[in-house]
Amino acid sequence: MDHTKSSIRRAVRARRAAVPAATRASLDRRLRETLGTVITAGTVVCAYVPDDDEAGGRALPSALAASGARVLLPVTPPSGPLGWAEYVDDDDLRPGRFGILAPSRQGGGPERIAEADLVLVPAVAVDRAGNRLGRGGGYYDRTLASARPGARILALLDAEDVLDRVPVEPHDRAVHGVVTPGEVLDFGTWHSSE
Repeated sequence: MDHTKSSIRRAVRARRAAVPAATRASLDRRLRETLGTVITAGTVVCAYVPDDDEAGGRALPSALAASGARVLLPVTPPSGPLGWAEYVDDDDLRPGRFGILAPSRQGGGPERIAEADLVLVPAVAVDRAGNRLGRGGGYYDRTLASARPGARILALLDAEDVLDRVPVEPHDRAVHGVVTPGEVLDFGTWHSSE
C-alpha cells in the first residue's frame, strides 16, 4: 500500500463508499454506543457533525446531548483555528463553510475549546501511536493547541482505519485514543488533570 497522505485518504474514502448504507448505519450506531461509555452527564464535549464519509453518523451531536453532555460544534472560519458554538438540536444546524453543518447561532472563538473535557476529532486514519491523518485542511491541527491540559482527545473511526503507521509532519497533532464501533483504544498518552 502506498503510504502517502493522499493515497491513504483515497483508499479510506473508497472503502467507506463501498459499505452498504444499512451496514454504515449499524456501524455508526455501534460507534455512538461505544462512545457513550466515556461520556457522563455534564461532560463538555467539542464534537462535530460527521458527513457521509466520516464515522459516527449525523446523529452524533444529538446522541451526545441525549447522554447529558453539553456539546459544542465547530464553526469553520476562512482560515485559522475553528470557532465553537453551542449545539441546541438538529433543527438549529445549517450548512456552513464547505457545507459542514454548524449551529445557526453566533459562536465563540477558538478559545472555547478550552471548556471541553473531551474533544472528538474527525480523522481519515490514526496509527497506533496516536498520529492522526485528517482531510488536509489543518483546521484541527491549529485548533487542538488551545485545548486545555487534561482534555481527552479522541478520533472516531472504523476499526479498519486504525493503521500501523500514518505519515506525520511537524504540524500534525496526535490524539489520545480512538473510538471504533466496538472499542475505545487508549494510546496511553492521556493524563487527566483531576
